[in-house]
Amino acid sequence: MRQGRQGLLRVLALVCACSAILAVGLSAGASGQEHEPPDEAGDDPIANRGDRYVAEPPGTVKKMRFWYGPYTMPAGWDANRVDLDLPVHNGMIIAIEPELRINPDWQEPSHQVAHIHHAHWFALDPGNEEDNYTGGNTEWIFGNGDEETRADFQQRSNAKKNGPVYGEYIGLAGPQAMIYMLHNKTAQTMMGYVVLDVTFKYGTLEQLNATGREHRDLSGVLFGRTFDVPRERKGDGAWNTTEDMRTSEGKPRPIEWTATVDGTMIGTGSHVHPGGYKVLTENMGSEENPCRDDGRGTGGTLLLDSDIINRKVPLSEDYQTEVTRPSWRAPVRKGDRIRITGFYKNKKHAWYTAMTHNGIYIDEAQPPKGRCKPYLVGKDRKKRIRKKIVGASGRKRVVRRRIKPTEGVPNRKWGHAHDTFCGVKFGFDPCSPPFDAAEPGPIASRVTIANFQYLPGGRGAPGDQARPPTVKHGSSLQFLNLDQQANIRHSVTTCKYPCNGRYVSNYPWADGRWDSGTLGYDPIDGGTPNPSSSTPTDLPVGKYSYFCRIHPFMRGEFHVVP
Repeated sequence: MRQGRQGLLRVLALVCACSAILAVGLSAGASGQEHEPPDEAGDDPIANRGDRYVAEPPGTVKKMRFWYGPYTMPAGWDANRVDLDLPVHNGMIIAIEPELRINPDWQEPSHQVAHIHHAHWFALDPGNEEDNYTGGNTEWIFGNGDEETRADFQQRSNAKKNGPVYGEYIGLAGPQAMIYMLHNKTAQTMMGYVVLDVTFKYGTLEQLNATGREHRDLSGVLFGRTFDVPRERKGDGAWNTTEDMRTSEGKPRPIEWTATVDGTMIGTGSHVHPGGYKVLTENMGSEENPCRDDGRGTGGTLLLDSDIINRKVPLSEDYQTEVTRPSWRAPVRKGDRIRITGFYKNKKHAWYTAMTHNGIYIDEAQPPKGRCKPYLVGKDRKKRIRKKIVGASGRKRVVRRRIKPTEGVPNRKWGHAHDTFCGVKFGFDPCSPPFDAAEPGPIASRVTIANFQYLPGGRGAPGDQARPPTVKHGSSLQFLNLDQQANIRHSVTTCKYPCNGRYVSNYPWADGRWDSGTLGYDPIDGGTPNPSSSTPTDLPVGKYSYFCRIHPFMRGEFHVVP
């Protein structure tokens, strides 16, 4: 088991962006009811496991809702939870979708209150040290980011008549690790449960195959990177991970995974943070046998052009990322380099601890068909879709054309409807309302961060503490996070003045003038071991407003004077 834990830690280092605590629990429960909450007393829901332990005949499909928790989420918490659990039945996961439910009514909150920053399910196999999909003997089963991507293998199984049934096999012998980053964006402690809606098919692979249709256990792959995107006011407004991410020597540093198996990819999807607007997935081929450059990506054969779908406004936390069609397939051969390129808009904003990650499901039992190029199976091979085209004269016409395998599709229906937005041009209130500026305060050398408040200079601070501190040009202003004693990390991130609107799904955003980095340290995600940071001495004279990236309701201001 020691090797399994080492692999799990490597996985955590890969998938986590801003955690503060790693806690381990053994508190999984299940309910067969679609919307049944845990008992109102908030006890461990072990009593709600219900039919989880009831054996069903092989081939039986059951929808179950698993409750993990309860988790006490302290004020401002951004932490990983790891639940280790042993399966109680053999079977295949054929659909899965997670969500967060919080007290008092156990409903899903808006992103401005709390959310699952990411959720990942891994299978640990202490006896298999060959598996290097994610580093170490762990296999990625499912992953979900802010955009709440779900996994539904049933659609892919049904895309080809009489084709195999796809899923992720869970055997009794293998422990499961469920990793969730829970983010409480408020200054109040709350209690929550992570809920998994799982469609499960009972039986061993041998038993399932005996039901008349072949069942295949897919291999899951997860790879990606976390990075900062600088603002470039005079640039083209588009920053991407392949062309703009560099090593310390200035060499390109693209995000790639080198395939360790032969097989057929049956689905892929990517994850970006708000600010991202596109992800390209390509097969570059091996070093010895590269794929053809089809001119649609960064030098390889395009597999998927995945756009970000905004629910109401751009650059919002309420969005989703396109995935491959259920009928999509693509060959993969050992040595092929699968590259993802994430695109971010950076003319007006900077993006800190941003991400571009990718998940792939591979059928190793199906030999690769052809080289590099994706294709469609089933009825979609000949299906035509209607598309509106606007000509040079401005006139619209409708044409029918075949589906392109590289085109992405929405990954889910929209969920909760209680996120809020700002922006007059979008039909909402102004992002920055009228503002009565406070009188500048005296020269200062330090601002402390305590109880979710910047002092001095915090918006809403009492009395003279609300006056923005001033610092002489050529000097520095130090920010010190005292909340780290409670395992709370913060940042000081400048935003367009006055940056005084309430925190909503598309506000505030960094303006790229200065960022403190993460103040406070976590052994998995890093930060600043000494929870302090100082402004550069060459900041131009002017007024600076700022917010906390981790808790965007926190605001403050300082002035640089001659």
